Amino acid sequence: MTAPLIEHIGILVPDLEEAIERWSAVTGYTFSPIGRYRTERYADHSDETPHHHDARISFSLEGPPRIELMEVTGTGTHGPEQLGIHHLGIQNVADPEGQRELLAAKGVAIDGCSFDAEGRILLMFTDKTFLDGIRVEFISPLPGPLVADDGSPLWRDPVTGKASLWGAPAQ
Repeated sequence: MTAPLIEHIGILVPDLEEAIERWSAVTGYTFSPIGRYRTERYADHSDETPHHHDARISFSLEGPPRIELMEVTGTGTHGPEQLGIHHLGIQNVADPEGQRELLAAKGVAIDGCSFDAEGRILLMFTDKTFLDGIRVEFISPLPGPLVADDGSPLWRDPVTGKASLWGAPAQ
């Protein structure tokens, strides 16, 4: 079996616009328009009951691995005490529930999980204490709750249903 590749590296920043400017200047990377991962079904150590989570994000065009810049929000997994390298992201995990069970059998806890309306896992973060202060994010192939920074809908791929911060592909 081939191990999955890291698709992106998530970095938690205090000010997203300022971080995009700095990261662009230093790396020469182009970052997407700002979007929001907005859901009412996120659970982490700050509140194990699914609750509101509204993370402002931007991804580099360059990669993989791409750079995901995320702005501090709340008091849990994305709170101000979590600044810096936040996670390594692995996409298209076909069976996140099975992955969660496999991790639990290895003694790896989950701290941060987003669910869809049917209760299926959209994404989950390992507890950062298990991997030297870094989380691994496992992302299902299901469409997630991504919207534009102003809350308006984003273009969605007609096949996968996934939203794009970059808009529709050029024809």
